[in-house]
Amino acid sequence: MHPTVPAPSPSRLRTGRVLWAAAALALVAVPAFADVYKWLDPQGRIHYTDRPPPPDAKLVSVEAGGGTHSQHAAPPPAPAAATPGGPQLPPPSPTEAARLKKSVDADVAGARAEQCKTAQEHYQKYVTSRKIFREGPNKERVYLTDAEADLERVSARRDVEELCGAAPAQ
Repeated sequence: MHPTVPAPSPSRLRTGRVLWAAAALALVAVPAFADVYKWLDPQGRIHYTDRPPPPDAKLVSVEAGGGTHSQHAAPPPAPAAATPGGPQLPPPSPTEAARLKKSVDADVAGARAEQCKTAQEHYQKYVTSRKIFREGPNKERVYLTDAEADLERVSARRDVEELCGAAPAQ
C-alpha cells in the first residue's frame, strides 16, 4: 500500500500562485530599468538598442529611468544620497572621491576624444566623396542630389565643431 499525501489547502494553493505570479512579474519588470539608446547609423536609419551605439553612429538620445536625455541636454540630476529601502553606502572619503572623480573625468575625456575623431573621419569622407549615397529599402544605393549632399556636409561639419570644439582639420 502506498501512503497517501494530503491535498494542499485552498489558501496554500492561492499563496503559491501569488508567489509564482510575483516572481514572474519581477522577471518581466527587470528589463524595464535598462537604458535605451536611440542612434543613427551612417545610412541615416534610426536604431533603438539597450547597448551604446557603435563608434560610426550618431547618438540621438538615451532613455533611462522613464525619462529621455538628449545627447545635448544637461546631465540628469544626481541621485539622492539615501535611497529609501535601498542599501545605505557610506560616503567615500575625500581621497577616494577625488580618485573616482579623476577616473570619471579621464573616461569622459576619452569618450569625447573618440566621438570627435569619429566625427572628423565622417566629415572628411563627406568632403572628399564626389557622390554621397544612402542605402535604400532594398539595400540599393540611393545617391543624394548636390543640394542634399551639401546639407549632409554642413551637418557633419556642425557635428565636428560641436564634438571637438573647433573646426575640422583640413
